[in-house]
Amino acid sequence: MIVIRNFNSSLFDSKALELYSLLEIELIKETTVEYYRGFYINYQDHLIGIVATEKGPLFFYDRDHYLLQENSFRFILRHQGTENTFHFVWNGTTLLGISYLRVLCREDSGAWVDDHLNDFFFWLDLAVERRNFYSFYTVS
Repeated sequence: MIVIRNFNSSLFDSKALELYSLLEIELIKETTVEYYRGFYINYQDHLIGIVATEKGPLFFYDRDHYLLQENSFRFILRHQGTENTFHFVWNGTTLLGISYLRVLCREDSGAWVDDHLNDFFFWLDLAVERRNFYSFYTVS
């Protein structure tokens, strides 16, 4: 069984996504699995995630999947008051728009900022800007 981890999983929450069936499963210690590089969330009964492939990072929304190559896509995250809106733009067309309550944490300075450790969309928006994003999500 080949799975990717739930983005918000902890030691006590053992959910994973089986990649071939796209079924969310509960893992137990006896379960034999092979973890692929990637993360997903279950947002309002929609499976959204990213997984490493031989051809590069693959973004998916339920059964729709998109091979992320430079200049073919954009993730846009807009902050407005207590709400964030995440957009996935593919070849100039917005294919996904999700509005949700912001996940905030307090910095040492006392300022409230978006929490990239607990907000999948914020994390993903930051991840694609990293220099090693494409190489990290490309496996041989």
